Amino acid sequence: MKSIYKIIILTFLLHFFLMQTISAQKNKTNFKIEIKNSVGEPQTETFIKIYGTNETYKPDSCGIIKFNYEVPKSYKRKAEIYLNSNKNKPVKTFTLEEISNNLFFTIDTKENLLEFKKDNNTFNIEGIVTDENENPIEGAIVSIQGTGRFTLTDNIGLFSIEADYNHHIIIRADGMENMSLNATPFLSNQDEVYNIKMRYKSDNKIYSSMEKRPQYPGGMKYFKHYIDRNLKYPEKARRDSIEGVVVMQFIVEKNGDITSPKVVRSLEPTLDTVAVELIKNMPRWTPGSDHGIIVRAKCYIPISFKITNPKNIIANRDSIIGENIKTNIDSLVTDTDPLRDNIITDNIMKDSLLSDSITKDCIVISKHDSISNDSLVVSKVNESIKIKKQNAFVRFFRWLFGIKDKTKQEKII
Repeated sequence: MKSIYKIIILTFLLHFFLMQTISAQKNKTNFKIEIKNSVGEPQTETFIKIYGTNETYKPDSCGIIKFNYEVPKSYKRKAEIYLNSNKNKPVKTFTLEEISNNLFFTIDTKENLLEFKKDNNTFNIEGIVTDENENPIEGAIVSIQGTGRFTLTDNIGLFSIEADYNHHIIIRADGMENMSLNATPFLSNQDEVYNIKMRYKSDNKIYSSMEKRPQYPGGMKYFKHYIDRNLKYPEKARRDSIEGVVVMQFIVEKNGDITSPKVVRSLEPTLDTVAVELIKNMPRWTPGSDHGIIVRAKCYIPISFKITNPKNIIANRDSIIGENIKTNIDSLVTDTDPLRDNIITDNIMKDSLLSDSITKDCIVISKHDSISNDSLVVSKVNESIKIKKQNAFVRFFRWLFGIKDKTKQEKII
């Protein structure tokens, strides 16, 4: 009897769980997710993971992922698409909803992008351009930068154009700020037209990129002259041999005035202060413009601090002058120059005269002679130098009357 009760209870429990399973199956939604790359080929290098669970689903050879899931009533459940090459960061996130269970996504791997850029593959994109209040903008120019391809939006702001991964999509409209996009957002969900909201231009907006950049009066060559003339190196920084570059940021206003100077790359406090003063005291620039409209522009300028050594400059100048003088002399006195021959001849004659006088006036002294002998010889030499040459008439009369010189008598003695 007890066994019969057990069978009845087990049958009841089995029936209960079966009914629950059938009920759950009825409440589950069948999802079909199709994933392709930008040129329409099946993307099989992906998988889907439902957020907050361990459930994952992989695509078939056609890039289609099918799964059943009971969508919660009280909150929204999200699913994430991952690439096999990066299982930690999702490339796409979407919400699981009963009413939108068939979805299409365009996802490219890095290999796909490299291949598309190399082959310059093109694909059609569609979008609709509106203002911030979602009013359609008619006549907006949509162009593919650098290709010459462009189109205009129609009366509801819709456009269609061939794009690629090598060039940006530029959108322009009167009174609106320009927009630059790549093809990825257009291809993320090809079941829907991509909506582009443009913002109105503001007089106070500061532009970082524009059609025509601001310019120092005369160009950067004159800006460098301005820095060279006005940069005063702080003595402390010079003594400490501090060199380097300070990068400055500033705003060029619509009238060319320089405002809001700011150090974005510091070097040393005193040098930073010098750089700020240089920017503040600059003359007015030629302002920047975007499509013919003068705008406020943000600019960046590096200011280089380098210590120059005056001694080296003087030494180099003297060496250059010396070399030039030497070169000029060498060029004047050549092998065939008569001036050079005269100089050499005069030198030879002076040398010969000098040697003759030395041989006549000097007596060779042996290294064995004593100091007294040396002094005696020197005195005799001095006496011989003092002897004056007598006149011929005086010598004749002295010979006629038999008068002898005292010096000769002394020599005989």
